[in-house]
Amino acid sequence: MIPIKRTLQKLDPASRRRVAAGELIGTREHGGIHAWRGIPYASPPSGPLRWRAPRPATPWSGVLEARAHGSMAPQYADLLAGVPARQRGQIAGDEDCLTLNIFAPAFEPGAVPGAGQRPPVMVWIHGGGNSVGTSATYDAARNYAIHDGLVVVTVNYRLGVLGWFTHPALHEADDVTPEERSGNFGTLDLIAALRWVQDNIAAFGGDPGCVTIFGESAGGQNVLTLLASPLAQGLFHRAIAQSPVAETFSIEQAVNWSDDAQPGHHDSAFEVTARLWVAEGRSPDREGAKKQLANLPAADIAAFLRALSPARLLKAFTPGSVGIYRSPRPVRDGVVLPREPLAEVFSCGQWNRVPVILGSNRDEFKTFSADKPEHSRLLLGKLPLLRDRRGYQVEMKYLSLAWKALFVDAPADAMLAGGHTEVWTYRFDWDEAPAVPFVRPDLLLGAAHAMEMAFVFRDTAGELDIFGVNTRFNRSGRAVLAQAMGDAWISFARKGVPTVPGHEWTRRDIAEHRPDCLVFDTARDGGIRMARLGTDMAAVKQALRTDSAADPATLRCRIYARLFLWNPLFAGHGESSEYERWCRECGCSVPAAQFRPRLEV
Repeated sequence: MIPIKRTLQKLDPASRRRVAAGELIGTREHGGIHAWRGIPYASPPSGPLRWRAPRPATPWSGVLEARAHGSMAPQYADLLAGVPARQRGQIAGDEDCLTLNIFAPAFEPGAVPGAGQRPPVMVWIHGGGNSVGTSATYDAARNYAIHDGLVVVTVNYRLGVLGWFTHPALHEADDVTPEERSGNFGTLDLIAALRWVQDNIAAFGGDPGCVTIFGESAGGQNVLTLLASPLAQGLFHRAIAQSPVAETFSIEQAVNWSDDAQPGHHDSAFEVTARLWVAEGRSPDREGAKKQLANLPAADIAAFLRALSPARLLKAFTPGSVGIYRSPRPVRDGVVLPREPLAEVFSCGQWNRVPVILGSNRDEFKTFSADKPEHSRLLLGKLPLLRDRRGYQVEMKYLSLAWKALFVDAPADAMLAGGHTEVWTYRFDWDEAPAVPFVRPDLLLGAAHAMEMAFVFRDTAGELDIFGVNTRFNRSGRAVLAQAMGDAWISFARKGVPTVPGHEWTRRDIAEHRPDCLVFDTARDGGIRMARLGTDMAAVKQALRTDSAADPATLRCRIYARLFLWNPLFAGHGESSEYERWCRECGCSVPAAQFRPRLEV
């Protein structure tokens, strides 16, 4: 991700608008658009408002100059934060982060479209494991305003421990609402942002009756949870989940101690609080902290947690890839989200039933694996060289298949099973990174996680060239594919049906032998085409078991261990006894622990 440019654009009097909290003015930018950045959609969730539901934005006096992005949420800043390389790994951001940005055609004040003439609105939710990222790195979304005349909104929301934290001690205040007891503060922020759009977007020319939410990775996960949340009903009208995660957590996982009868996650609210208690010198170890906290009034625990700075809170976690750390989020609390896992919610039919696109990239897991010591050694400390190209390719194939099976095919088929027919699925296959000798980005990355975003945003200029793979040799293919994906997303936002000129994209169909997925690729590798690609976790496991490419036995068992035993995204789909049985059957004697990656994320 290219570092965020901080140059401020010139204010344009024609961009002056009024919203519920006051007047604001934006900038006129290239391509004939107006931009308004850093608009508060809620009050800063800091001090006594930390771990509370978002409050309406505080009205301001005068005219707000909306020409600079708002602060990112507190995080381990890295690639997705848009910071210079020297600042990566440092904690950055501010709790005063609930802002959004708007890009729209440059309507003159007297020519802002009225009812019946307003263009659709697209609301982008950034990814980053729900613990890192910022809307400020996605200004490429303005291409929809420039090229297609739509109104685009990009949103910041609370992340990580400040966005999802379910500690009973925070629920004791007399005015705590059921929504706040959920711990799903980041989800509540996104709902508040969508309410703001409903109330205010007409002032910028957008149609509040035609809103598409879309996001990638954790942004796609948040799209799925908004589809499931009864609190988001009526706030949007189409949804696109790009490479989503469909993971959610029970209240017990989010709250309990890891050694309780109903065990909590190792980063549950109780476990994190104990680590913080020890880190602040209140107790020498976890067991001492556990005993002390059990006898402490809830108000004192809440005061302790609210007194800690964001940096001290984040020190309770170990960051992994690009600063991402894991903790239970989002939580199936029964108010903000139903108690059931997402696939069960979608199959029962009680959700916000709007047209939906779901999809993934063919080589999702390469993004998280290419530079890891299990797979590569670093040349000059930064250029990964694969240790075993063939083994890497096979392992990434199955990890990425599992992602598609669990996070695209399962929710899509659950929607169909619940009687919803307006579902389209895709797979992004572009893999034309340059074949640089030794380093081989084409093999390291392929169609990696996040690679599709530049194409979706019609970005052929390289603004979202996250991996540095754009060259003049792949330019023409990129341009054609970016036009196709951009056309599909825009037609979906306009009409609720995605269309790609010259190609057929049919609805997903669970009938056997029917194509169920549109493949996005260049003509060099088969072009854009429908294919039958649906699968499930049982089929992924069976394919691994019989795939001759997974020989020798140590490779097959290594893939099983890393996929089904050590990868937290696929917990519950394998077990140690099955691993041992595989080892016996194929003659592998390596303990599963030997294949454990060094980083969980």
